This record gives sequence, C-alpha cells and structure tokens, in this order.
Amino acid sequence: MSDEILRYTDLAALIQMAKARGWPTVRIVREMSVGLAYSDAMKLARKAAPLLDITVSEFMRLRKND
Repeated sequence: MSDEILRYTDLAALIQMAKARGWPTVRIVREMSVGLAYSDAMKLARKAAPLLDITVSEFMRLRKND
C-alpha cells in the first residue's frame, strides 16, 4: 500500500480492506509502517494496534524484519 493510501484513508478502513484481501496481521503491520522512524511507528502503533486486536508492543515486534 502506498503512502498516499495511508495519508488519505481512514485507518480502520485500511485495515478492513487488507483483512478482506486475506493479508495476515504481520503483513498489514509491515506495509503500514514501512519506512517510518521509530517515533512515527509508535504513534501509528498506538492507533492501529487496537484495530488489529494486538498490543502496541506486538505491533512494534511485528514491524521488524526477522
């Protein structure tokens, strides 16, 4: 998903669209947080984690490339 989609799309709608496409949570997290600095990723995590039904720490763990 491009930055433009993230900028102009409601976060809940974005997550709903990704889930409808069958994306696993890890892919959703990584697509949403790609290229973000740690502080920006934390801001996103605080908003997105509850919508993904995960914790903020889980969001931050999933965004890392293993």
